[in-house]
Amino acid sequence: MRQAKRSERVLTDAERTRLRKLRSQVEAEKDEIIAEGRRHKAAHDVAAGQLRDVLQILRAERDRQGLSLAAIQERTGIARSALSRLETDPAANPTLTSIMRYADALGKNLQIVLADRAGSD
Repeated sequence: MRQAKRSERVLTDAERTRLRKLRSQVEAEKDEIIAEGRRHKAAHDVAAGQLRDVLQILRAERDRQGLSLAAIQERTGIARSALSRLETDPAANPTLTSIMRYADALGKNLQIVLADRAGSD
């Protein structure tokens, strides 16, 4: 079995000083970086929840119209298995185009509305 050769380079004093400063800077910013990541995750979770709501509405409309996934597949060109995942997988992440094709297959238009948040002026 071959083993990779290890080579170690001795750092200069300037390089060690630079690395210490960088480590110190990262440590000082770590809490803010983590907080920012949590804010982004919270925003993503809200958006993902809204997306799941849209997919549930599409499924309910498909059921209301008595359409099978095979019928939607014929109308959209999206594989039945992919449609099933969209409807059931909580981690589904469809494109806007896929959602629009699904809505169109149900005779619906997808409308996106930009509205002020409650309490904002």
